[in-house]
Amino acid sequence: MNAGYVRLSRDDDHKNYVSIENQKLIINQYAAEQGVAIDRWYEDDGISGYIFDRPGFQQLMEDLERDIDTVYVKDFSRLGRHNAKVLLLLDEFQERGKHLIVIDDNYDSMDSSDDTIGIKTWFNERYVKDTSKKIKRAIGARQKEGTLITRPPFGYRRNEKDKTILEIMPKEAEVVKEIYDLYISGSGYRKISVYLTEQGKPTPSMIQRERELEEERLSKRTVASRWSDGMIKEILDNDFYIGTFRLKKRARNTVHGKDKRVPREEQCVFEDHHPAIIDKAAFALVQELKEKRNRTNYRGSRGQWLGSEIPNPFGSCLFCKDCGSRLTPMKRQSGNLTRKYYICTTYNTKGRRYCAKAHLIEEEDLMEDVQTYIKMCRNALCKVIATYDLKDFEAEKKSLEEKRQDLYTEINDRKNQLKVLLTQKVKDVASAAGNEDLVKEAYDSLQKDLFAQIHGLEMQLKELDEAAVETPDVKDKLKNALDVVDKIIAGGTLNRKDIELLIERIEVDENGMPEIPLKYGLSNLITYSPAEEMNRREKPIIAIVMKLVGEDDRGYTSAKYLSEHITKLGLKKTKQSILPYIELMKELGILEDTDNSLKPYNILKSKEEIATLACNYMPDSAKSSAKELSEEYLHYYYGNRWYAGDGF
Repeated sequence: MNAGYVRLSRDDDHKNYVSIENQKLIINQYAAEQGVAIDRWYEDDGISGYIFDRPGFQQLMEDLERDIDTVYVKDFSRLGRHNAKVLLLLDEFQERGKHLIVIDDNYDSMDSSDDTIGIKTWFNERYVKDTSKKIKRAIGARQKEGTLITRPPFGYRRNEKDKTILEIMPKEAEVVKEIYDLYISGSGYRKISVYLTEQGKPTPSMIQRERELEEERLSKRTVASRWSDGMIKEILDNDFYIGTFRLKKRARNTVHGKDKRVPREEQCVFEDHHPAIIDKAAFALVQELKEKRNRTNYRGSRGQWLGSEIPNPFGSCLFCKDCGSRLTPMKRQSGNLTRKYYICTTYNTKGRRYCAKAHLIEEEDLMEDVQTYIKMCRNALCKVIATYDLKDFEAEKKSLEEKRQDLYTEINDRKNQLKVLLTQKVKDVASAAGNEDLVKEAYDSLQKDLFAQIHGLEMQLKELDEAAVETPDVKDKLKNALDVVDKIIAGGTLNRKDIELLIERIEVDENGMPEIPLKYGLSNLITYSPAEEMNRREKPIIAIVMKLVGEDDRGYTSAKYLSEHITKLGLKKTKQSILPYIELMKELGILEDTDNSLKPYNILKSKEEIATLACNYMPDSAKSSAKELSEEYLHYYYGNRWYAGDGF
């Protein structure tokens, strides 16, 4: 059986262009002259000859084993444009005993006496590579200029009149912003993708299909009806959303090879190229969170969806100080009160053999500690900004520049010494009859020593450049940090985003006391001890509880009574959490246990005696009531004094 193979691709320019039909005509005419007919055709239209994974060609090679005896092609370039593979293919035809006729190149596999075959196939390959090189060079030039027009990502479209102008699509931009907010709030890729799908948000490919229909064109691109983890990751990774145009992100090393990532330093980057959807601070925070979550194996917050609210605000930055594992958020309901706390994951799942203590900390207490610390640092930060003098920076910068110049001078001196040494070496070798090896050995030793000195000096210069502070806007950065802190304090409470913005990592010790290092260098401004602060807050609460006991005219009291009354005053305390205060009252001789569960604690001291004892914990409180003390306490710790004074 006789078969004809034809191929056409984008490799061919108009000069060498031969259509599929013209190739068939040439092959048919040649076959007729030989007195044969073509029984079957195989063709590949629009596929490069540099690759051999072509449907028509693959089918031809399969059928070659069955019923095909002779194959006709117009020329070697139709068969393929890869030199080595074409030559191997010719050998394969000969080994199988099959007949291959290449018409324009006068080749017959039954007569392989032509010595120019390798040159012809090499030339065909060079044509593809030269074309590829020209295209890459043209694209590279446009990439460097930032004029290469690419398809903008989800959230943008090109202006219909001027394709160089990028416009934000408001509805899509809202989805992008929501994705960033959800991720910062604690959700992972999977939870965000499920949420967007359930909300009926159109995927990027659905948006693209809508645009194609508007423009009355349709591609074969697959349309995804559901959001995937990969889509979310791509949007969170893409700095296009902060106005950065990044080209040459991927490149091929070979013709029709696989795209590989280009190092970031080799990419073409244009800052502030187009309108931003996401601010740079939020984008930087997301990148930091992704790195942190990869490092700590974080898999997103659990819990039910309430809009975009995610529970457990400290979920991603809270760790056990002893075993290093994450603290697990817990939630317990007791009547109308909900208790939220965190506990060591290792202790909770494996027991005390693997981590001796629970490292339990109440969410409310932790939130209070963090807010107190942030407010204290805010005041210290104001002082730093007020006293910062840019002259100090200029002096430091000048000193660094002098060190650089000294190193440059020393490096140049060594290089000049090396030049002189090499010149002298040539002269001495020329005049050292019979002792050339000894002279060379002596000079080689001196050369190595100079090379080592130059290398050492260059390393010092590199370290100096890496360690040097080159930005003169230190004071501006401090002010930016102050703006962030003020905005968070003004909110009244901390959400997940605030915590991620300010807190580096929280470690809780076995007593439930947290260590809270803050970002922006805030932790270096002031020392904070949650234990000391807790004692500071506990003393007024002890005095208030004493006052409540003294105001109980029944002659006895209970945990339920004290819990209800102190909660009414604005200090939430459960029956369980009020017990330590009752124990202290018993130690001070104010209360004693009874056998009556309805009247569990007898009051032993008078109202005046209790008021005197309360003064030990809150001075000048003798004539104040429990309500007055609680108002004073709440104003002192939660009022506006943070903005007026210097903190503690």
